Amino acid sequence: MNLERFADGHLTAITTDGSRVSLRLEAYVEYRLVPGEVSVVEVFELSADPAELAMSEPPVAEHCIEEPTWWDHDGRRTIEFFAPLRIQVTAAAFELTSLGVEPRPVLPAPSANVCTFGIAEIPPLGPGVVWRTLGGDAGTPADPDGWFLQRRDRLATSTTGVFCTTHADRVTFERQDADDALWRDVRLLGRHATRVWSGNCVFEPADWVTWVTTGVLPPVERLSV
Repeated sequence: MNLERFADGHLTAITTDGSRVSLRLEAYVEYRLVPGEVSVVEVFELSADPAELAMSEPPVAEHCIEEPTWWDHDGRRTIEFFAPLRIQVTAAAFELTSLGVEPRPVLPAPSANVCTFGIAEIPPLGPGVVWRTLGGDAGTPADPDGWFLQRRDRLATSTTGVFCTTHADRVTFERQDADDALWRDVRLLGRHATRVWSGNCVFEPADWVTWVTTGVLPPVERLSV
């Protein structure tokens, strides 16, 4: 039984019926990332009867699982997944059955906490927002790489803010300890960019501003430029 195939796959459901435990697993046959393209997954049922199930919470179908682990003890095997919390099934024997192959259109998935701008210079955000190093006071960086943006009135209560990294003509912002208003203002700096990258999406500046302000995404063909 080759469980390594499920590394980076998905555990989408768990069902129990008396002593029987069944897990629905997906393994990628063809993996695509760009919105509008189509991934292909093979769906499996991993079942055992009788079996013991231990889990804190049900699996999250969208969560990419790590490579499963397993071990044997006293003639029984325990299989462990993190999806995202620990899920264990213990039984004397398991059956792995293929349920067929399914196409999966790739959906747009902008990141909630990271965005990258094609921009040569970062515009100021006003006197209430300052640059600072980790745990430091307000400063003026010659190069913002490795610095944070934070509200001036939070310098004493926060050591971070919105982390900035730079590479060539791209600037990446990562929300670490920033309130919603500051993170929104930082993301809206993307209106000055040539392109915005976030998650698996590439935005035109106007589309990015619309997404940040209204939550409405453009047609999928405009997110893979």
